[in-house]
Amino acid sequence: MPQRPRNPAGFVRKHPDTAAKRWQGIVKYWDVTEERWRQRAKTFGKPAEAQAWVDAAVMEHRKTPGYRPPTDDTFGEYLNRWLDAQATRGLSPKTLEDYRYMARHAQQRLGAKRLAGLTPWDFQDLYAHMVHEGLSNRTVAYVHAVVRHALRDAVDWGLLPQSPMQKVKGPRSTRRDLQVPTPDEARHIVAATSSHRLFALWATITATGLRRGEALGLKWADIDWDRATLTVSRALSGTGTRRRIGPTKRPRSSRQVALNPWLLDVLRGHRDRQQEEMAFWGGAPTARPEQLNMDLVFTTRSGTWLDPRHVLRDFHRQLDRAGLPHCRIHDLRHAMASEWIAAGVNIQIVSERLGHASIAFTLEVYGHLLPHAQADAAVRMGEAWVGVTTASPRTQGTEATERNQ
Repeated sequence: MPQRPRNPAGFVRKHPDTAAKRWQGIVKYWDVTEERWRQRAKTFGKPAEAQAWVDAAVMEHRKTPGYRPPTDDTFGEYLNRWLDAQATRGLSPKTLEDYRYMARHAQQRLGAKRLAGLTPWDFQDLYAHMVHEGLSNRTVAYVHAVVRHALRDAVDWGLLPQSPMQKVKGPRSTRRDLQVPTPDEARHIVAATSSHRLFALWATITATGLRRGEALGLKWADIDWDRATLTVSRALSGTGTRRRIGPTKRPRSSRQVALNPWLLDVLRGHRDRQQEEMAFWGGAPTARPEQLNMDLVFTTRSGTWLDPRHVLRDFHRQLDRAGLPHCRIHDLRHAMASEWIAAGVNIQIVSERLGHASIAFTLEVYGHLLPHAQADAAVRMGEAWVGVTTASPRTQGTEATERNQ
């Protein structure tokens, strides 16, 4: 088998005649006819113009007959390698898990195709199939974003001449309307779980607005009983054998959260029951070493990490027994936010408590819960302006002139 020729490559440099203040674009490519390297060069007045020519020339040579791409990987093989490479970028475990989940949709339908043989139609067909299977536009949009990122990297790494995603029209991602339980509904839901050993977990999420992973990553040392606060600094992510405890979703997610007296009592009772369970079960001899001696607030009976899937399953079972409709555990977090906003708490405080990236994001998610705020402000402003005449000075002067005439 002949040696696979390397990719054409190009760069921009100042013209050798420095007095000319010109820029050269240089492209080197493999001539399949003469079986040797050749070079092209062109001079421009601006570096951006030279770079644009280089990019176009490199793309042109990658499309010449006889050109062989630098990999024979299938799309599925490439995605697996790409996902492994993302672990070195410092992404959170939760983000990596989301990438793998979204990439799985593309792998199942297109994984057997050669990376170099992908076409825009393959992805349009994939999206149509996903919608036909009942997946939401939001999920399809996430898959589109992950695959587009992966193929853009393939171009940057010289594995493709261009990304087939350039001409793919992804679905429009629409934020679904939040089905937020009212404060009374949230309290009813939590009360329905009071007989379960994880009652304190669901109570904590409802009263503090923590994310599920953040609550599952809490340690007893994070709770300051005297100051009635807890510190959020880590989160559990993944399911099954992919579970891990790491940093929070983003730096701003690390925060201190105030606790009310009722929740402190719930947590004290939970701590006592947990100690009784640990004494009875005697630890978990089959657990992975990293799961032992973690001093986590919410654990299995033997003291190991909980699986988020099992937590959701138990939550729904409790709702079924109480005859209540299913909701997400995350909806309890929304219930806390909506209750605080309805109570007139400053949106910045709500944003900080939730650990959002910015106040703007909080407003984007919960802004629809604030329609009364504009009306209240208008009323207060009207009250403050009582006594100020509604006629302008110009109008009054005009009326006096007309009377004198």
